Amino acid sequence: MSEYIIETNGLTRCFGRHVSVDHMDLRVPEGKIYGFLGANGAGKTTTIRMLLSLIRADEGAIQIMGRSLQRDREGILRNVGSLVEGPSYYGHLSAYKNLNIICKLMDLPERSIHDVLDIVRLTPYAKQTVKGYSLGMKQRLGIAQALIRKPKLLILDEPINGLDPAGIQEIRSLMLSLCHEQGITIFLSSHILSEIQSISDEIGIVQKGRLIFQDSIRELEKKSGAKLYVRTEDTQEACRALASAGADVVLQENELRISLTEQMDQAKVFHILQPFSIKKMRESVPSLEDIFLSLTGKDGSL
Repeated sequence: MSEYIIETNGLTRCFGRHVSVDHMDLRVPEGKIYGFLGANGAGKTTTIRMLLSLIRADEGAIQIMGRSLQRDREGILRNVGSLVEGPSYYGHLSAYKNLNIICKLMDLPERSIHDVLDIVRLTPYAKQTVKGYSLGMKQRLGIAQALIRKPKLLILDEPINGLDPAGIQEIRSLMLSLCHEQGITIFLSSHILSEIQSISDEIGIVQKGRLIFQDSIRELEKKSGAKLYVRTEDTQEACRALASAGADVVLQENELRISLTEQMDQAKVFHILQPFSIKKMRESVPSLEDIFLSLTGKDGSL
């Protein structure tokens, strides 16, 4: 069986002449939080709708849990929970009654309601009407609705949109708990860079329907162009020593700017500079926003 819970090959969707999703090859590892990052209109929601079989792909294949979505749609979707473009609920009913309707439709035991209300921390408010809930509580109810069938995979489209800082923290804590304690894989779409950076294990960056980066956050940071700024007793000689060792180094105003790579990491730089007495050293690591902009250019700004 594949190590990936979601795997797409050449996934493509057009609306008229506009290519919304362009030959996308997703690889989402099981048991992780996968951050799907891109500007509004980049193709994130269209991709999610295809993964949930809400719209058809024009080209390409989707495998979820090692099975073809085209051939085993019902079997797969029984194990997938989702929250796309905000939760749906009956505002005049309580959270408990909203969830009870879903249980009856899906022929699930009523005890499932108590379980999911506990998970999303809504048990104290279970009997209150939903119209009185805060936006964060409504989002948690939407996630409870997605969890009621005990899914292996949870697909969330912009779950923190419009939330205040307290609501964002609530949803972030909930997602971490669902993944690390319940073992649920989470596919999280967002245009908020800080959210993806704080929570995701893996990341896919999409621009104009194309997947332009896909790997771990750590790998993204490795390729990000971290720099080391160093002053030594003899900066010119130190610069020559680094250059002859293969370092990408620039001398600026008596300070060395060294690009860190896997081959030229901090430890190797220190070893080369040992004879030159380091006076001052600082590291500059670009933020995820800097990396995003370097990958996407101005058109990708969020």
